[in-house]
Amino acid sequence: MAALAAWCFGLAAAAGEGRTLTVESGDVAGLYYPEAGAICRLVNKDRARHGLRCVVEPTAGSGANLAALQRGDGQLAIVQSRVLTQAVRGLGPFAKDATPDLRALMSLHGETLVVLVNPAAGIKTVADLRGKRLTLGHPGSFQRLMADSLLEAEGLGPQDLAAALEMDMPKISESLCRNEIDAAIFTGLHPISEVQDAIDDCGATLLTLKEAALDAYLAANPAFVRQTIAADTYTGLHDKISSFGVTSVLVTTSKLSPEDGYEVVKAVFDGLPSLKAMHPLLGGLDRKQMAHDTSAAPLHEGALRYYRENRLQ
Repeated sequence: MAALAAWCFGLAAAAGEGRTLTVESGDVAGLYYPEAGAICRLVNKDRARHGLRCVVEPTAGSGANLAALQRGDGQLAIVQSRVLTQAVRGLGPFAKDATPDLRALMSLHGETLVVLVNPAAGIKTVADLRGKRLTLGHPGSFQRLMADSLLEAEGLGPQDLAAALEMDMPKISESLCRNEIDAAIFTGLHPISEVQDAIDDCGATLLTLKEAALDAYLAANPAFVRQTIAADTYTGLHDKISSFGVTSVLVTTSKLSPEDGYEVVKAVFDGLPSLKAMHPLLGGLDRKQMAHDTSAAPLHEGALRYYRENRLQ
């Protein structure tokens, strides 16, 4: 990560001719920044043909990235799907500042919700969480938002639980194995060490989420997408887990030409094996998911052209 971040700094400072595309990314210690650097590296490989020069701008994250796009300071940005949905629809912090001209190019890595289950709790479905002791995360946190979304999809709320607890992640596996809680709901980039600890220490399991109610909820809430955790993600996990979560999306605006949008998407998809090799957390990227998990914003014309040519749409 440190080496890739250092390379990104050099990339941002490099001089060159042609049209410049600045990617608004994130903090240099996070994933968005090196992810943007990897994308720029692929775009710049074919600069002599398409005339595009891609550089990376470190930022404070999704909100700052959208503001930069609005000001015209950047042409591309990596944005979390929930924040993107709010911006497009004028919800939450964007209630007075909707940005309907945002356009999606592709989805990138995702953050998947998991329900970690005490093997003695008898929980087989989301409906079985009723009357159980759950840790949901602290009020106002991203973890709590995702937990509340899962419960809402099943028509449940904290009042339907035996206990709705606020617990820091390092304590979760220990409490689960001591039978102090029945299940824990949290979201992140997998594998997560606390999940593996609970699997190893007391045979905890992950709940696969296939309920029709959840499908209906996701259809009405484009900020969230269906996601799968592969069976080999965790030692002791024998089957893949169906769930949902948020995804990071490479976005632009309608001002980006169809030709430039097409070239960016082509560079990434043609170089996808290289992109996946640049960081372990990019290894799970899938062409079809990257083309389809973009409903938080309308698809850019150039991206749509590439996807149709390659039968991905």
